[in-house]
Amino acid sequence: MITLSVDDQKEAAELMLYMLRKIDPNGTHMCASNMKDAFRLLNDEVQIIFLDIELPGLNGVEAAPMLKEKYKKLNIIYVTGHPEYVFDAVGMHPSGFLTKPVCEEDIIRELQELRFPLETVKTPLKVQCSPFALFADGKPFDFGRGLTIELFAYLVYKEGAFCTNGELLGILWGGDPDKQGNLRQLVLDLRNSLREIGAEQIIAKKYGKIAIKMDMLDCEGTPSKIIEQYNWY
Repeated sequence: MITLSVDDQKEAAELMLYMLRKIDPNGTHMCASNMKDAFRLLNDEVQIIFLDIELPGLNGVEAAPMLKEKYKKLNIIYVTGHPEYVFDAVGMHPSGFLTKPVCEEDIIRELQELRFPLETVKTPLKVQCSPFALFADGKPFDFGRGLTIELFAYLVYKEGAFCTNGELLGILWGGDPDKQGNLRQLVLDLRNSLREIGAEQIIAKKYGKIAIKMDMLDCEGTPSKIIEQYNWY
């Protein structure tokens, strides 16, 4: 799930991000404090915008026609601490409403009633599990650093499970703590290389952890077979 929360109250925006990441830890969740910043972050892959009705400058109701015109399948869920403003927003035919203070149960309820059901966004990447190979738009794909492909292979082998930095250090360098900098460079290479082909969103990150969003990847074969190609035993 790819979401954008727009709220000029910092605490409210941070709380929304916290709850969305808890509900959907493998998703991509962003925030903005006004519509100017929101339009910079928006693209066709964003599926839901949680939009505060009261915003400085362009407010949530005024922004809706522009959002609907440019992003035809964008779910707009209004968020407000003033229920009396909901009537003004009804005419925009949004996907839903949330009143502050928002709780996880409220978010989950609205996610179940979206106007435009969520579709899995596929990247141009295809993985062949045995022998391991990576393709982008049908052509062999490689990274800038040789060891990055093994890092990617291990993340696919884990099938979406988050891997800690310690685990990756163990797999790639036998647990050598002095290789922390090398691991950071591999992750940077991974993200930069995927960004060049518009596939960076396949990476899910938490503090000190990383994973692959398997539902965004075309995977041929059985990921568990990948271990046979590498010395991970």
